[in-house]
Amino acid sequence: MNEFDKNFHINFSPLYFAFAVMMFMLWSSEVQGSDIEEVVVTAQQVETKKADPISSSRVISAIVSDFTYSPGGYGGFVGYNERGAQTIHTSVIVNGIPANDPGSGWYDFGHDFASGQTVKVVSGANGVLYGSGSIAGTVLIQDTIDTGALLRLEDGKEINYIRLAPIEQFELSYVADDMDSVRNDNDEEDEYTNTTARFNVDAGDFVLVGKFTDYEYDYDNCYAFDFSTSNDCVQDGERYSVSIRNDYITLGRNYSNSEYATNESITYTNESYRDFLRIGNSQELSKFADITYGIDVEKLAYNTDFFTSETESTVEKYTDDNYGAYISANIDLILSYNFGIRVGNDDQNALRLGIEKGPWYFNVGNSFRKPNLYEKFGDGYVNASPDLDSEEGVGYELGFGALSIYHYEFEQTILYQPAFATTIIIEPASIDPETGLEIPAVTEEIWTDPTYYNGGEYDTTGVRFANTLGPISWSFKYTDTEQPRVPKYSASIDYMQVVRDVNLRIKYAVNLDRVPSEFDVLPEGQNFLDDLHKVNFYATKKLENFVISFKIENLLDEEYEVVPFYPNQGREYYLTLAYNW
Repeated sequence: MNEFDKNFHINFSPLYFAFAVMMFMLWSSEVQGSDIEEVVVTAQQVETKKADPISSSRVISAIVSDFTYSPGGYGGFVGYNERGAQTIHTSVIVNGIPANDPGSGWYDFGHDFASGQTVKVVSGANGVLYGSGSIAGTVLIQDTIDTGALLRLEDGKEINYIRLAPIEQFELSYVADDMDSVRNDNDEEDEYTNTTARFNVDAGDFVLVGKFTDYEYDYDNCYAFDFSTSNDCVQDGERYSVSIRNDYITLGRNYSNSEYATNESITYTNESYRDFLRIGNSQELSKFADITYGIDVEKLAYNTDFFTSETESTVEKYTDDNYGAYISANIDLILSYNFGIRVGNDDQNALRLGIEKGPWYFNVGNSFRKPNLYEKFGDGYVNASPDLDSEEGVGYELGFGALSIYHYEFEQTILYQPAFATTIIIEPASIDPETGLEIPAVTEEIWTDPTYYNGGEYDTTGVRFANTLGPISWSFKYTDTEQPRVPKYSASIDYMQVVRDVNLRIKYAVNLDRVPSEFDVLPEGQNFLDDLHKVNFYATKKLENFVISFKIENLLDEEYEVVPFYPNQGREYYLTLAYNW
């Protein structure tokens, strides 16, 4: 057997076998399937929420109850790094299509605004169903459209958000916000605008779902093509996702395109997309057992255009392919069990075991994350590292109802190496024999561009608890991790009461003990980033088809640096008027 045949046999025989088994079961099945990407397996937590535009501006607030502020305000990057892991260790699936950026590996929630989306957060190491990068959990977002109109005023005068859905199949929304500079060393105003169109159409046996977003974002402290810094920076971008699916098949694309400019000169653009196909089914074998099985394939692309002058640039284009097959079985005999296996190309293999009895549950699973295209190939700023190994990890979770204890062990990681200069001595210093004076050494400074490399291990351990007692909902999180900027303690408490048919609500969220990253320069004697506290107040009144809501964000008008030089916004007032038909 030659080397090619050997590698082919090792890497693809399990996939071929699983594919053949799945095809046979699909052919022989006589039961109705289910929505594969939303299948819930035994022994894990699943939390379902509604991204309500009346009470929340952002989708991330429906996912993270203790969310406070993001650096840069509207338009600034908002990642999801639940359970102390990196943002790239959580899979985000939008309308059935994986949405983590093919270039960066993470998903940016900064341009997603609440508009009635259904959000499900699945805990645990679920690589069996969700593939690369899902060890810290999975977020499932389903776009739904409720007919009606909504208008939000900021500070009682400026239109901040408009939403119009004349029919159940189509919605159009517009966000506009004038902010103080995203940095505290600049006094100019920054603007953010976002126009989004969404559709959700029944097409016979299939459902066609999609959205298109066009946004523009002013920000500060960016680099021009000559590496000078500027506070006149603009990011102009487009994002769209579209999928068509039924109970067995999901097909679609996620796409993003961003253009960065300073002083009206383009400095950098990037474009990425993911084409995705999943075929699968769920089947009840008996009253004691059911299985979910399927295959998925995807093509990823990442293109950059790096400008070295106003007229010259370097275009780089990179692609990658992934494919895998998975089987997950739930068995209920005295205890409830789940067994899962996934096999795929490039050793993207995973196993999962879950055990559940009443409110008790336990799961363990290994997971993986392939290097994303940016880590492997870089761009004009970052050197390529094409030989990077995949990240690997094992996760454990023990839970009782709303309480869970977890531990993740990352055995192989991918780390970022900043640029650095090395001084080489060509000729050492010497003494002139005639004058007795010192002759300085002849040196040369060699500059090494930033790159990515395989680093050491790291662990993350924590406790999660959330519960509702009458009018009070509260959550608490303890996270022990080596990852920076993750709060060691975070919590939220939400109190609701109805007074004279007016729904009154006050919410407090806090993030404590956030360790700075190597890029965060703190004042002397300060060891942690600022603790973040936020109090919001809401008053909502329903009048038949009308809803009137008044909200105050950051009620106490407290000031913090979310990260160094990037402060939070002060107290903000919003009046929301909605009409549903």
